[in-house]
Amino acid sequence: MANTFEIEIATPEKRVVRRQAETAQIPGKDGYMGILPGHAALLSELGDGTLSITSGGVTEDFHVIGGYVEVRDDHVRVAADRVG
Repeated sequence: MANTFEIEIATPEKRVVRRQAETAQIPGKDGYMGILPGHAALLSELGDGTLSITSGGVTEDFHVIGGYVEVRDDHVRVAADRVG
């Protein structure tokens, strides 16, 4: 099992971030999801809230509004309506 996974956050206008991460906290429609390497595949609607990515011991936060998240094969794709 890998120690990281790739996470990509994009809006209809642009790619906001693409990097390797150790953990992520993603706001789902029904609450927050914790993502670690090796996470089971999933497809979920995003809620409005703070998406946190931790890489190299540093955490970066993004405010996401609406959209979807897909987790598959150590790759997380966040397709947000808006990112602030």
